[in-house]
Amino acid sequence: MSWKTILVHLDDDRRCAERVGIASQLAVRHDAHLIGVSPTGLPDVLLSLNGAVPDSVGVITLSADGLREHALARAAAFEKQARAAEVKSVESRVIVGEPLDATAPLGRCADLVVVGQTDRSAELPGVAWDFPQQLALHIGGPVLVVPYAGRFRDVGHDVLVAWKDVREAARALRDALPMLANARRVVLLELLAPGASADSTALAEQQARLARLGIGAEARREAIGIDAGDALLSRASELGVDTVVMGAYGHSRLREWVLGGMTKHLLDHMTVPTLMTH
Repeated sequence: MSWKTILVHLDDDRRCAERVGIASQLAVRHDAHLIGVSPTGLPDVLLSLNGAVPDSVGVITLSADGLREHALARAAAFEKQARAAEVKSVESRVIVGEPLDATAPLGRCADLVVVGQTDRSAELPGVAWDFPQQLALHIGGPVLVVPYAGRFRDVGHDVLVAWKDVREAARALRDALPMLANARRVVLLELLAPGASADSTALAEQQARLARLGIGAEARREAIGIDAGDALLSRASELGVDTVVMGAYGHSRLREWVLGGMTKHLLDHMTVPTLMTH
C-alpha cells in the first residue's frame, strides 16, 4: 500500500525547499515518482488589460519569457534538491498559466499533492490566498499542506486522524491509508460538541477496519467545550504527532469555496503538516 505518484507545487515562497524536502522524503519512503510543477504565472500586463489590446505585443512577449525563465530555474533547483535526497524517479514540469489551472490537472493524476500553507502576512504575487483549499476542491484527492513556519524532519510517522462520521472524514481516512500503513502510531480522534450524540459505532468500525489492514490505531472520543479547531490543534501538540489527517469541509460556488469553521481554522493555524481531502 503506497503512493506511487507524488506532485509538489513549486513557487517563490521561502518555504518551498521545506516542502520539496517533505515531498522527497515521502517519495523515497514509497518508492514513488516525484513531479515538481512550476507554473509560470501570467504577465502583469495581461492581468491588467481589462479587455484592451496593448500597443506593443513585445511587452507581453518579454514579460512571458522572463516568467518562463524564472519557472525553469525554480524547476532546476527542485530537481537538484530531489536527486540529492536520493529520489530515484524525478521530473519537473514548467506550465504556462496560473498556479491552480497549472497544478489541478496534474493533481488529478497524482496519488498525493504537496503544497504550502498560505502566509497571509507575506502572500506571493500570482498565488491566491486560498490556493490549498481550491486545489483540494478541484483534484478530488489528498493534499498535504505544509505549514509556513517550523521544521519537519519526520512526516507520517505519528499521525492524528480527525474522525467524524461524515463523507469528508471517511474520504480523508481512505486517502491517507498509504501513510497510515507506514506509521508507527495512529490515533483516531472524535471530538464531540456539547450535547452531541455519544454513539461510538462508526469510530469502532473504523478502528476494526484499520486493524484488518494491519494498522493498529488507538481510538479516542472526547467531549470538548472549546472550538473544535483549537481542540484538535491542542491534542496534536499533547500527543506529539507529526501529521494530522482530516476531511476538508465546505462547499463550492463556482471557483469560490466557502469553508467550514474547523477547516478554515486548521488552514490558518496549523502547526504540523496536514493531509486533507474534500
